[in-house]
Amino acid sequence: MKLFALLFALLLATTSVAFSQSQDDEKEIRKTLGDWIEATNRKDRAAGKSIWTSDVVGWFPSSDEFTIDAAFAVAGIPKKKGSSYSTYEIKIEEIAVSGSLAAVHDVWTETLHFDGSKVTVSRVIRGSEMWKRQPDGKWKIARWVSAPERWMKVSE
Repeated sequence: MKLFALLFALLLATTSVAFSQSQDDEKEIRKTLGDWIEATNRKDRAAGKSIWTSDVVGWFPSSDEFTIDAAFAVAGIPKKKGSSYSTYEIKIEEIAVSGSLAAVHDVWTETLHFDGSKVTVSRVIRGSEMWKRQPDGKWKIARWVSAPERWMKVSE
């Protein structure tokens, strides 16, 4: 009976430590995504690149309705007339961590702003990312897939 109680206590302690680590990892991934959004929204491309592994592989559909040209067309702005930049918001639906891998499912809202215009367009993008813990302990995206909706005009 004492052996059973000892084994049960050991199992509880191990599970508790693993659960605590998983919660810490989830918090770190959430923070990393938040930092990426802040960097990207302030147009800090160098900081924005830090979220990816060096060998990242991703997929985003290449159909015409998802391109920057389509965004300009929806906005009613000739592409030759100016440049644009994107800002992002995110809703994280799920993070599942197991060891050095994590799966993240999220919904992004990308808003495209056009220089010299009050017009914006936006789209919702469902995403899934596979994150890997790096040797330095940081979490980075190694694989991703996106499923965007079409651009919609938001404001004038």
